[in-house]
Amino acid sequence: MIQLALVPLTIKYVNPNMYGVWLTLSSIVGWLSFFDIGLGNGLKNKLTESLVDKDYIKSRHLVSTTYFIIAFVVVILILLFYLFSALINWQIILNSSSISELNTTVLIVIIFFLFKLVTDLINVVASAFQLTSISSMQLFISNMLILISIWSLAKTTKADFITLAIVYSFIPLLVSFIFNLFLYNNYFRRVRPSWHFFDINKSKEVLKLGSQFFIIQIVSLILFQTDNILIAQFFSPSEVTTFNIAFKYYSVVMFAFTIILTPYWSAFTDAYYKNEMQWIDNNIKKLIIFWFLSIFILILMFMCSPFVISFWIGNDIKIPNTLSITICVYITILNWSAIFANFLNGVGKIRIQTYITPFVGVLNILLSYLLVKNFNIGVYAMPLANSVCLLFGAVLGYIQFKKILHNKASGIWNK
Repeated sequence: MIQLALVPLTIKYVNPNMYGVWLTLSSIVGWLSFFDIGLGNGLKNKLTESLVDKDYIKSRHLVSTTYFIIAFVVVILILLFYLFSALINWQIILNSSSISELNTTVLIVIIFFLFKLVTDLINVVASAFQLTSISSMQLFISNMLILISIWSLAKTTKADFITLAIVYSFIPLLVSFIFNLFLYNNYFRRVRPSWHFFDINKSKEVLKLGSQFFIIQIVSLILFQTDNILIAQFFSPSEVTTFNIAFKYYSVVMFAFTIILTPYWSAFTDAYYKNEMQWIDNNIKKLIIFWFLSIFILILMFMCSPFVISFWIGNDIKIPNTLSITICVYITILNWSAIFANFLNGVGKIRIQTYITPFVGVLNILLSYLLVKNFNIGVYAMPLANSVCLLFGAVLGYIQFKKILHNKASGIWNK
């Protein structure tokens, strides 16, 4: 709900066009998350397994090694961006010539984001300990502090893009850093990262699984982070604002479903490791019930959208019904896919995903381009293209789950 409150407040502080530029920049910077090269997800599975065995020495080796490898990558990337940032014309990329000092702003945001790649590993460790609420707590505190900061800025200062960017990027980093200090000195003391526990050999098993997650992450970024970029290029930054208002409204269902689903990744790892297949089957059925409930809620939200969005944002921005419908379809398919992707990720059976995701990523860009340029479809071309692309994973993920559940998976279906 805080994220919803931030939208009109931020637009009031700046303007729809500048807010659209910020959203597009955030999407581009979000691509940097793939520089964890899949180590985060690989760590989640391997750490869960070692914790089930109560092997805390191995667990600490895994955590320490992952932290130091990602920290090393981050330092190298920051140096590279600092050296070459002046060569990039961000005003052309973001389709905005009205914002000065854009290159400086981008560099600041990138530095904060990259450091957060390191501190965000605390969420991976928390998930392995079955404490997924840690991530939600961080998000809540960060958003609350951002909300207070933007409200104060809107009351006391004029719109400033650099200030906006610092508030949105530095506060989450600070909160994540504080959580690291607190948790590793209390609840996660046994696996606290230390240079003495860095062991490059331990990274091999994390990297082996992580490399497959890395491919999936890249394509996931294409599916989930390119919409704002494509809209800014095909249309304008103000259309990015329109799209994001609609998406944020309906994505309440997606976020709620994600909160329900998140604890299951490590739980599926634990159950599969113990061969508790009946427990897995029962909980997948529960998640499917939640999925049907999410569809019902989306329908209600669509029916109420004209009144709710008008109350939330005002009457200046209108959301076309075609955009609302395609976003609802997209979220429905995404939630279904997430159920089985979560299971397959948890048990490490992701070979099929690594094969189909590059194809899906390329298809998403091409389909978006064709729908806009050849069929003159508006902004809703992006969620429509995403929906078509997600259908591949939605179908194959369900089939693979059934094969694994009934012990009929062989060959690629069991890798």
